[in-house]
Amino acid sequence: MSKVMDRYKNVFSPITIKGVEFKNRIQSAPMVPCLATPEGWVTKELIEFYRPIAKGGAASVTIGDSAINWQHAMDHEGQLNLGHDNVKMGLDELADEIQRYGANISIELNHGGRFSNSMVLAEKGLKPVSSTPLPAEIDEYFAKLKGETPGEVEEMSRELIYKTIQDYADAAARCKDSGFKMIMIHGAHGMLPAQFLSSYVNRRTDRYGGSFENRARFCIEMLDAVREKVGENFIIEYRISADELVEGGMKVEEVIEFVKLIEDKIDILHVSAGMLANPFVIQYMIQPNYIPYKYNVHFAEKIKKAVGDSVKVATVGSIMNLENAEEILARGLVDFVAMARPFVSDPEFMRKSAHGKEEDIRPCLRCNTCCGRAAFFKKTRCAVNPINGRETYYPEGVLKADEQKKVVIVGGGPAGMQAALTAVERGHEVVLFEKSDKLGGTLHHATDLEFKEDLSNFLNWIVTQTQKCGAEIKLNTEATAEVIAKENPDALILAVGAEPFIPNIPGIDNDNVHWVGDIDSGKVEAGEKVIVIGGGLTGAESALNLAKQGKDVTIVDMCGPEDLFRGAALINKFSLQSLLEENNVEIVTNTNVEEITTTGIKTINSNFRKNEYEADTVVLAVGMKPRKQTINELRNLVPPTEVFVIGDGKEIGDVYTAVHSGFDTAVEI
Repeated sequence: MSKVMDRYKNVFSPITIKGVEFKNRIQSAPMVPCLATPEGWVTKELIEFYRPIAKGGAASVTIGDSAINWQHAMDHEGQLNLGHDNVKMGLDELADEIQRYGANISIELNHGGRFSNSMVLAEKGLKPVSSTPLPAEIDEYFAKLKGETPGEVEEMSRELIYKTIQDYADAAARCKDSGFKMIMIHGAHGMLPAQFLSSYVNRRTDRYGGSFENRARFCIEMLDAVREKVGENFIIEYRISADELVEGGMKVEEVIEFVKLIEDKIDILHVSAGMLANPFVIQYMIQPNYIPYKYNVHFAEKIKKAVGDSVKVATVGSIMNLENAEEILARGLVDFVAMARPFVSDPEFMRKSAHGKEEDIRPCLRCNTCCGRAAFFKKTRCAVNPINGRETYYPEGVLKADEQKKVVIVGGGPAGMQAALTAVERGHEVVLFEKSDKLGGTLHHATDLEFKEDLSNFLNWIVTQTQKCGAEIKLNTEATAEVIAKENPDALILAVGAEPFIPNIPGIDNDNVHWVGDIDSGKVEAGEKVIVIGGGLTGAESALNLAKQGKDVTIVDMCGPEDLFRGAALINKFSLQSLLEENNVEIVTNTNVEEITTTGIKTINSNFRKNEYEADTVVLAVGMKPRKQTINELRNLVPPTEVFVIGDGKEIGDVYTAVHSGFDTAVEI
């Protein structure tokens, strides 16, 4: 055990700020689970979402994106309303349940400004407000797709500025009254404080705009008002984007200048990057799998060097495990490391690391399912952790079944493996048949690309867990009707997966036509000029990979631009779009392929215009189809009520649908 602790000695080094001890250097960064009531009050679901994170070992747990008032500040459904005393009863219970595990509870005070929820505001007869009447770029983007005009933003009056400053202070006081010893002010990602500080948005000509000192005035007056309300013996953490990553936005040198203005007003500086209002820089604040790990650490390092010990500094951004965190802390780059998605995929990852059980940590995919749902005001879910957001349904985890049964699972892909893990956890006897020589199914094809390390980590994890869970695994065994009958199962789970869909196009059998899985795996070498038929997630990722190899790549898809990259979360879609543009991938939409020739393809678009595109290689990425024949051959071997079809065999999906269907089925047997 001492060797394990030596390995993470900096991570588990306590630190005390203003009499408040942090038992280690790991913060749970703010998240948006959308679990509050429509009125903005705490729910049991919200408490149970955060409880496992506190129990898992985080030194501080920050409740994400909470509105300082219910008039203009609200930027998504399901967030907390800190603008009314009624919230205090729930906050008090939330604080008790987090702090019982030795974690410090914090909360992110926020005002969305121009990024606020325009639909909700419209119902109140209001518009988003900001330093300047500039619509959010993401609103302009979606309005353009729909052929509409983006909603208007109103410039804040002096009176509204003063009231908003007081709202921040009152919200902080409510949190303190509820047992909080710290709060976080959200000044990053283009939220209202940044909308005053940054000349990118702030075009005012009064005392709150123009010069740097004037643009900083709102933030300084707000922090002074908060400090006056909460007192000196209370921790204020300020979240900031070190670089807004847009032309004309804040850069790190100007941010350092600002930090020196507020260093005596705050205790911790939480350093992020990017601007949420701009869809094409979101990828650098909530990194998808295409972006390297520890992406923004260099910003925090630079600011820490500039401010020294006057302010404690936290870094955040794709720091995915304690090994990453230890390396950052050991080098003295920052004082804290903040992590969010690793706590979602496995709230116990810190404890498992401390006990040297890293191979048991369920890894995050950085697929951004969790964040993607929040963008559409849906309650949080995780692709790989089927309990996330449903903690109230499984307060004690998966329980033992009342009666032990024999469960036969056909197929060792992600759905079959998750079903096996859950069925064994329920106490059942499990036999899993896999016709190939290894577990994993189509995940093996999906992990071949260089930027699929996260998915590869998950594949390794779920295969390892399945191999050691206690299920009997029979590889190289086709589960025929006779084989299954010999097992005499009480329940039969068919996780037989899918096979490539090959469209009936003239020339489909030409030697220059290849399935995307064979191209991605390197089984087949692509030529220098490539056409990818299919602009879903698989086709787009394959195109990106080929373009990074220097190939001349064109994507052709029958759908419109709004339906490209199907299967990806919103953040990942924007990331893919920008990366494809950077790598000069041409995208042709609303176009059907009529024929594949030995030199390319012939097409017709939605305007009935015919065209030809040259290529050495044509890659088929038009999807998969369930193995229905296999399912129909096997589904009558046990009573119909005890046969369950899961994963791609039921409906073509992704890791999320595979894992959830496997869990949801097995947890009820």
